[in-house]
Amino acid sequence: RLDFSCALFDPQGNLVANAPHMPVHLGSMQNAVRSQVNLLGTDWKDREVILSNHPGMGGSHLPDLTVITPVFEEGRAVFYLASRGHHSDIGGITPGSMPPFSKYLEEEGAAIKSFKIVKDEKFQEEGVSEIFIAANSRNLKDNIADLKAQVAANNKGRQLVADLIAEYGLKKVQA
Repeated sequence: RLDFSCALFDPQGNLVANAPHMPVHLGSMQNAVRSQVNLLGTDWKDREVILSNHPGMGGSHLPDLTVITPVFEEGRAVFYLASRGHHSDIGGITPGSMPPFSKYLEEEGAAIKSFKIVKDEKFQEEGVSEIFIAANSRNLKDNIADLKAQVAANNKGRQLVADLIAEYGLKKVQA
């Protein structure tokens, strides 16, 4: 699918750089990152990854799942990486998770405010599966595979940013 976007954010969640992907993703992704930074604060540890799609937390529409990864340096988050991908079905009352006649958010599928999809460096497959099964996802295997790909994309970005910091220093990279 081509409905996927990646971006880099500063410690406050402000957009620093993005790939030229989907404007609807990029316009609201900053709000998603800021919402998680404000919600989790120091409870967000190195190598933990957050999953969110809730419109009250910066989500665009429920099938657009956002995966957010901090880049830690000297014991604190110095950047955040986020990837947002459109998932074909995240549950709800109709396949595709966008029923035109829904009256409640839950009818559209899984609405995730904040879930640590990677904790203690382990992908939380059981926990994320429970979320999607409860929401009536029809493509759980695809959801899991796509989320693992998003986590991998963020991890690659995290490593590349860490390499930049190692080569040029944090102050220069953040300038």
